[in-house]
Amino acid sequence: MNKQRSCKLLWHFDRTFGNSKKWFRQFIWLFSIIFLTISLFSIVGYLLFINNSISTAEGVNESVNEGVLNIQQRTIGMILRSNGIDLDSKLPFAWQVILVFVGTFLVSGFVITYLGNLLRTRLGSYRNGATRYKFKNHILFLGGSKMILPMIKELYKKEKYRNLDFVVLTEIEPREVRRQIGGFLTDEEKKHLKITVLRGNRDDRDTLKSVYIEKTSRIYIVGENPFDSEHDSTNMESWNLAKELCSNRVGIPCFLVFNRASTAFIFHHMEEADNNSCLDTTIVNRLESVAQRVLVHNGNEKNDFPALDRGGIDKDSKRTVHFVLYGMTAISYALSTTAAHLCHFPNFIKRKEDGSWAENKELRTRITLIAPNIKEEMYFFTSHLNSLFNISKCNVYDSQWGHGDAPKSWNNKTTMDAIGDFLDIEWDFVDGNIADEKIRRLLKQYYEENKEGKAYLTLALCQKEADKNIAAALYLPTEFHTIEYKDEEKAEIDFEKTVPVFVFQPESEEMLKTANHEVKMFKNIFPFGSVKESYDPSIRSRISEGKRIHYIYNRARDYAFMTSDQDELDRQWREAKYADQMSNIYSASHIGVKLRSVNNREQLSEEDIQLLAITEHNRWNIEKLLMGFEALPKTERKKQYDRKGLEELKVLKNQFKHYCIEPYDELIPEDKIYDTIIVKNLGDIIQ
Repeated sequence: MNKQRSCKLLWHFDRTFGNSKKWFRQFIWLFSIIFLTISLFSIVGYLLFINNSISTAEGVNESVNEGVLNIQQRTIGMILRSNGIDLDSKLPFAWQVILVFVGTFLVSGFVITYLGNLLRTRLGSYRNGATRYKFKNHILFLGGSKMILPMIKELYKKEKYRNLDFVVLTEIEPREVRRQIGGFLTDEEKKHLKITVLRGNRDDRDTLKSVYIEKTSRIYIVGENPFDSEHDSTNMESWNLAKELCSNRVGIPCFLVFNRASTAFIFHHMEEADNNSCLDTTIVNRLESVAQRVLVHNGNEKNDFPALDRGGIDKDSKRTVHFVLYGMTAISYALSTTAAHLCHFPNFIKRKEDGSWAENKELRTRITLIAPNIKEEMYFFTSHLNSLFNISKCNVYDSQWGHGDAPKSWNNKTTMDAIGDFLDIEWDFVDGNIADEKIRRLLKQYYEENKEGKAYLTLALCQKEADKNIAAALYLPTEFHTIEYKDEEKAEIDFEKTVPVFVFQPESEEMLKTANHEVKMFKNIFPFGSVKESYDPSIRSRISEGKRIHYIYNRARDYAFMTSDQDELDRQWREAKYADQMSNIYSASHIGVKLRSVNNREQLSEEDIQLLAITEHNRWNIEKLLMGFEALPKTERKKQYDRKGLEELKVLKNQFKHYCIEPYDELIPEDKIYDTIIVKNLGDIIQ
C-alpha cells in the first residue's frame, strides 16, 4: 500500500513538472519540499542537541530553551546560506557538513536550477505560441496566412481598434508569423499594436475555447496556405465551431475566407446568412478579393491600378471596354467575372423613335480570354456559368483560326431566340500562345482600336507561373511599351492612350513594383495577386454601402431618408440571404462606374437617373446570371403582367430562376422602382 502511494505521488510529481502550464503547482511542490526538509532537520537537531548547552559568541552559557532556539536558527541559517563550514560554531563539524550539503542541494541545485528551467520553459512556450492568456473584446485571426498582414494594417487605421488585442492562432511556426508581421508593419504600428501569436488548430474546439472566441469583438477565419487542398473545408469547419461556441452572442462581425469560387458558391444557395444570428458573416473569396482590389474604383477608395473605363464612359461615348486576359486560370476567371459585374455603361442604351429604350449592341463590353488549347478550359468555364453563357454573345477563335478569318459564333441559337439577346457583355475565346505571331498580330489590332478611340484596352497576364507572366510582359509587341503622358514632368501617364498591363505575381510583387517605379518603359506594368496583397481593404466600406442599399430596397415604395440606427441596418442585414447580401455588395461596387459616367454627380438630371437606372438593371442581369440564376423564356416572362402569373413567377426565385432577367423595358413598374430608387439615393448610400 505504501509503495502504491509513493508511486502515485511520483506520478503526480512527474506530471506536474512535465507540464509547462502547471507552473503554479510546480512552485507548490518546490516550497513544500524545502519546508519539509528544513522542518525535518530542525526536529533532528532539536532531538540530538536538546541536552547540550551551546555557548554563544560572548561565551555565556544559555538555558536549554535558548539552546534549542539557537540550534534551530543555526540549522535553518546554514541550509539557506549553504556557503561553507563555520569553524567558530559550536555545532558538531559532521552536522555542519550535512547541513551544507543539504542546503547546496536545495538552494543551488534545486531552486536556482528550477527557476532557470522555469524561465527557459516559459520563454520557449511563448516563442512556440503555447502560452495562453485571458482575452476579452479582442480581434481574432484564425490562421497565419500572409493575407492577415494588410488586414492588421487596415484595422490599425481605425482609432477604435488600436487599443484592442490582436490575437493570431496559427498552425505554422509562430516565430515565422511574428517575423512576417514585424517586417510588414511600420515602427509606429509595431510600437502601438498589441499582437499575440498563438499556436493551435483553428478547427479544434478546445483550442478555440482557449483563445476566448466567445468573447471576441471580430473574427477573421483566414486559414494558412491558401493553396492547400483542405484550406476551404477547414475554414468551413472552423466557422461552424465558431457559430456553436458564440451561440450566446449576436452579430459578431466574421470574415470567412475561401480560396475556391465553388466553395463560396455554396453560400449563395443558403437560405439564411446565419441560422443563429451570432455571426455577421461576410464571405470573402480570396481571388475575387484580388480582382476587386485591382478593378473596383469607388469614391475615396485608393486604387493604384487604372480603371477599366478610365475616367468614365458617358451616354454619348463611342468607346467600349475591352479587357484581354492571357491564361485560363483561377485568377483569370476571377478577373473576368469581376469585370462582368462592373462594366455596364449608359452608352449601351439608346432611345427608339417610339420613346422606348433599346440596346446599342455594337457598344458591348468585350472580355477576351486567350490561352493555348483553350477549348477544354473554355468548356469548364462556360459550363460552370451555364446560365450566363446560354444567352451571352460568344466568339471562338479556334486553333485553325488564321489572320483575317472571322471567328466562329458559339451561341445556342435556340436558347438565345427563346430568351433574348439583351446582355451588354460579350465574350471572345482565342486559342493560341502569346508568343505566336497570329496572337501578336491580334494584340496589335486591339492596340490600334484603343489608339483610335474605339475601346479602352486593358491586358492581364494570368498564367500560373510568375516568371512566365514577367517574360510575357517584357516581350509584348513594342506598342504596349509606348508610354503617353498627360504631364511628363510629373510623370502623369495618360491611360486614355497608354495600355495598362496587369501581371499576376502569386508570390511576391516587389520586382515588378521596382521596375514600375524605376524603369520608364515599365510604367504601365502593374503586378498583382500575391497572398500578402490579396485582401481588399475597401470591402468593409462596400459592405457598409451594401447594408444601406439593402435598407433602401426593403423600403423602396416609401423610402424617405437613411436611418442613423446602425443596429437596425445590421439586424436587417443578418436576416438577409447570402445571395441578397452579395447582390447588394456587387451593387455597391458599381457606384464608382455610375458616378464616372455622368457630368454632374452632385446633381443628377432626370435623364441621368433614367439611364443609370437602366444601367443598374443591366448590371443586375449579369450579376444574377453569374450567381447561378436562370433566365426564363419570353413566353414565361409574359406571366408577370398578370397578378396570378406574377405570384407563380415569384415562387420560382427559390429555385434560382428569376423572371426579371430581361430587358429593362419589359419590367413591370413595381420592379422598375428598385433600380430607380437606388440611383436617386446614391448620396445616402455613399455617405
